[in-house]
Amino acid sequence: MLHHPARFLRILASKAGFSLLALGSLATLPAASADTLPHLSAECFTYSPGQVIKTGHGVTIKGMKAELTGTQHRISVTSTTAADHKQKMDAAALTRLNAAVAYAALTAYHRGMTDVCSTQPLPEIEEVKNTLPELHWTGITMTRPDRVSTASSAHVNVLSTTPTIHVVFAAEGLHSAGAILLPPALSGDVSFVPAAKPPYHLTINNLQTAINGSDIKGSGTVVAGEGTKNLQANIHLSIGRIGKMISQVHQLAPAKIQAALTIARIFSKNEPDHHVGWHINVNKGTITVNGISIPIAF
Repeated sequence: MLHHPARFLRILASKAGFSLLALGSLATLPAASADTLPHLSAECFTYSPGQVIKTGHGVTIKGMKAELTGTQHRISVTSTTAADHKQKMDAAALTRLNAAVAYAALTAYHRGMTDVCSTQPLPEIEEVKNTLPELHWTGITMTRPDRVSTASSAHVNVLSTTPTIHVVFAAEGLHSAGAILLPPALSGDVSFVPAAKPPYHLTINNLQTAINGSDIKGSGTVVAGEGTKNLQANIHLSIGRIGKMISQVHQLAPAKIQAALTIARIFSKNEPDHHVGWHINVNKGTITVNGISIPIAF
């Protein structure tokens, strides 16, 4: 639920930035043990793979669970299928990659690395180079102290790994009780060069989703330092037929959400094809929208 009129813009920025930034982490993480990723201490992240079953050139993983230690941010996945289209990653390597994606997803859900995690550099991964891994999750549940979110499926496909990591992703069946502005599906395309430690540079080639019949598109760049206070982002977002979204949400949403959408529309600029847009700049915890400073923390 939205509790501040300007939070709508913050949610839009986070969808285009944090979620894609965290997906980039999958290509910068090393091998995993049963309990954690070796270069991330158990005080940062823990992981339980559940049941791992070899299937031809890949694996099926049943009952995976992971947690950002001390945050109550957790993820569980009923079933995972993982494969490397170049057939260079064995079952153990694919299981480690699955742990990395779980860490990435939790980092996004947490809206950035925890203080403990941010002080632990991530070495460049050699294992993923010259491979083309693909993962598919079904039955996803993510919890944090204030909410439970679910998704029916998520798909991550690495298209290239040398020298730039190029990843496409999609998630469907998104749901969280009371989150009226949560889209039912989300897809995107991101590229980056992996780094051993912050800052991490990410290019958002494309982000697409829709809410109540209004399509949303995003692109831009994100630079993440140690912790969310060092986040920098330049993101362009546009929404088609926002009036339709506002009128439909008006029938269900509390007054504060309606006010958030109305204020967001005021901040927007007209664009072609019945779209309105925002250029969002995030710099070390402050937000500027279309050149206007927003006095809230990200």
